Amino acid sequence: MHQILLVDDEPYVVDDLSISIPWAEMGFGQVHKAYSGYEALELLQRHPIDIVVTDINMPELSGTELIAAIRKRWKHIRVVMLTGYAEFEYARKAIEEQASAYLLKPIANDQLIAVIGKLQEKLRSDWEAWSSHQRTMQTFREHLPILRDRLLGELLQGRKLPGPQLQERLDQFDLPFRAGQPVCLAVVRPEEFFRRQDMHSMLLFEYAIINIAQELFQDRFLIWSCKDVHDYLVFLLQPREDLEHGGNPGNEVAQAAYQLQNHVSTLMGGGLSVVTTGWGDFPDQVYTLYQSAISAIRQHIGSETGIYLDTTDNSSSQPVEILQPLYEPPLLFHMFEANNWQGIEDKLNAIVSELIHSPERSLEHIQEARLHLETAFYYFAHKNNKLLSEIVGNPLLEQAPFQTPDKLREWAMEVILLLREHTDSERRNSRTVLIRKVHEYINRNLHYVSLQAIADHVQMHPVYLSKMYKLETGKRISDYISQVKMEKAAYLLIHTPLKIYEVSSELGYSNAHYFIKLFKEYAGMTPHEYRDRAL
Repeated sequence: MHQILLVDDEPYVVDDLSISIPWAEMGFGQVHKAYSGYEALELLQRHPIDIVVTDINMPELSGTELIAAIRKRWKHIRVVMLTGYAEFEYARKAIEEQASAYLLKPIANDQLIAVIGKLQEKLRSDWEAWSSHQRTMQTFREHLPILRDRLLGELLQGRKLPGPQLQERLDQFDLPFRAGQPVCLAVVRPEEFFRRQDMHSMLLFEYAIINIAQELFQDRFLIWSCKDVHDYLVFLLQPREDLEHGGNPGNEVAQAAYQLQNHVSTLMGGGLSVVTTGWGDFPDQVYTLYQSAISAIRQHIGSETGIYLDTTDNSSSQPVEILQPLYEPPLLFHMFEANNWQGIEDKLNAIVSELIHSPERSLEHIQEARLHLETAFYYFAHKNNKLLSEIVGNPLLEQAPFQTPDKLREWAMEVILLLREHTDSERRNSRTVLIRKVHEYINRNLHYVSLQAIADHVQMHPVYLSKMYKLETGKRISDYISQVKMEKAAYLLIHTPLKIYEVSSELGYSNAHYFIKLFKEYAGMTPHEYRDRAL
């Protein structure tokens, strides 16, 4: 079902068109009405409109300006221009530049129906071409490298995907990696020569390095690569299942890594440091392997260049375990910014569960978790222009170190609930003030009021203002304007000697006939009948 938008600054034109044309029979699921160009833009933001029928001669935002905005942002929308200009050349120029068709006023219904029907056919044919399977798959293939890169990046950062969901992604991205099978990582750090390059040159060098690595590894291993948050190139390697077993996969990885360093140095003149890891199950141990490689670069390579390091046997001391749920995405900072309170609670529960069930966790890990949570709390409060102590009070922030994970959870949940209550209260208060300002402006300017004028007064975008108003009141701003106008019309009819056309003009209606029609819908009788009954 298509959707159509009718636009004219003369409301009776729009209303008559909406009633007199059999839109439902023509296949339109919804008919939208706008009485100005700005109101039309608001509706275009909110609804998937297919066809616009607009007058050309409108105040503030003309029909040609409206069409220009449509062409810029919604290229698929078809536009029919209505004009009272009889000059053929003017209409022809408008057609050539922007509109899909034009009609001269007064409009014959059968003529408009014929034009709209042709545009519907064109829309259907365009949609079929656009949504064809071949085009969809072509777009997907164009974005496949980015999608693969992003998925591996998420695994490196510790994101845990349910098995079926991960397998579905692997199949979609044509990645034949097998869950539960061993993998290792080769992490490549480009050295100073590459870091001096501009972005475009660096992209070409990275592409070349990846191609060389694929040539060296692909005979013995499945290979999947991405660029990580440190600007290192990371290669995930899994022995091919279709090859006969033999040799040592670790030795083959090391040999290929040496060759990668030599080839890049010879062909490009730049150096690489390469770290290869031991083996772990895919995908569960990918994060652990990656952390071991990053730690090796930090601890054993540092500022040295052209180093190759195998971390397989780097186990001389018992490592201190990382409290992984703290640092795996989505991070607490991001969830606070999104007001994702359920996600924040789930994150806290995951942290506490890790502290309770892992025997390697110490009091220092509890303190680490507290400091991380406090940092997120301070960040959220300051982002909202508040001191944290103003929201939760100093006693909560000055408690002694916690000895158990349960005490940590109890404290954190109390702070989170106070932050949430404060946020909800601030939002309600700000919206209440906004609605009051809107109503006050409308009541003072009933003779001429528009969504754009209201939005300018409260310094908000018209579309955002409309959404906020509807969310808070359950009504559209235009509904409130109509209600207030009709209530004032009823008062003026009873308490003043103004004539009907004068009441209409007082309320901003340029057409008394249209005012009478609206008042009858409101009161169930005409203005004359309403006045006579009150006398």
